[in-house]
Amino acid sequence: MNSITAHSAAEDLALIRSMMEAGRQKAAFDGAHLVVWGAVLMVCYFMQYMQVFGYIPGTPLWIWLPAFAVGWGFSLLYRRGACEPASVPNIAVRAYNAAWLAVGITMLLHFGAAVVSGVFDAKAITVLACGVFACAFYVISIVTELRALRLASVGWWGVLVYATIQAQYDAEMLLVLAAASALLVLLPGQMMRRLANQHNTTAVTA
Repeated sequence: MNSITAHSAAEDLALIRSMMEAGRQKAAFDGAHLVVWGAVLMVCYFMQYMQVFGYIPGTPLWIWLPAFAVGWGFSLLYRRGACEPASVPNIAVRAYNAAWLAVGITMLLHFGAAVVSGVFDAKAITVLACGVFACAFYVISIVTELRALRLASVGWWGVLVYATIQAQYDAEMLLVLAAASALLVLLPGQMMRRLANQHNTTAVTA
């Protein structure tokens, strides 16, 4: 009985390790959508900053609705083209995909409800965005063991605190968010893409 139990435990450990390894590879491969979303957010926040001072006409909706269309469109097309279904269910991969899907759904629901009801609050949506971004990066850092992503989660929590304590929520916050999008979304995405390229190169030469 003890040998059977030990054998079962060894098999379970091997399965967990294989899931984690697959999760790391998948997370690195999916880094492209972070690069796209980081660039989209960075540009949109900067455009909104310019809009505040009259350099760009229209309302924030003119900026953000096309941005959501581009971001979501790319994510769906990329997922369909790049994310092949696994023969064996992988919790790490599911957690990675689910984390970003939860971020997208949460932000889309809040943004849509706020606009339709006419109670849009820039500070509230900023704090919410920072919180869900931080949580997503933290979950991904755990399931993929990419510790650098934990720095991204800490960074977003820092921006959350900074936005929360601002007594006057002014245009300069848009520049902070543009910089955060570049450093805490686009940059991690590029890092993950490099890991994917390294993995593919190793796989080819092996």
